[in-house]
Amino acid sequence: MSKQVKVNLKTTIQQPNEEPEIYELWSSGTYIEKGEYSYLKYEEIQDQQIIKTTVKMGSSQGLIFRSGAVNMRLPFLVGADQTGNYESEFGTLIVKTKTRQMTFELNEDQGHFLVQYDLIVGGQPVGEYTLEFNYTEVSP
Repeated sequence: MSKQVKVNLKTTIQQPNEEPEIYELWSSGTYIEKGEYSYLKYEEIQDQQIIKTTVKMGSSQGLIFRSGAVNMRLPFLVGADQTGNYESEFGTLIVKTKTRQMTFELNEDQGHFLVQYDLIVGGQPVGEYTLEFNYTEVSP
């Protein structure tokens, strides 16, 4: 089953002794149910280049996969360290996520997925991240 949705992503980055950085993105996308997981697919434009994003959502496990101008794989598993990667024109970085909290709520025509995690690059923590996805079905 797939539905056309409006996607809102709010990203909060907290680094030690600094004010939080907050970013917000709105996009059109697709919501898909497949097996025990749900997926959001949408595109965004950064520096005039397209980035395709797929978000795998569950109550204790998730994944963000981006391709295009940025290639990234960020896995999440509550209470465990997971290894992913981030590719750019400068090369590939191995990154780790340590998921603190994850919630996934689904109603008839809307949903909410939240993941809070520590991001570790090169063995060093680079910040505490909160990604909050809200999506609403749109009429065809």
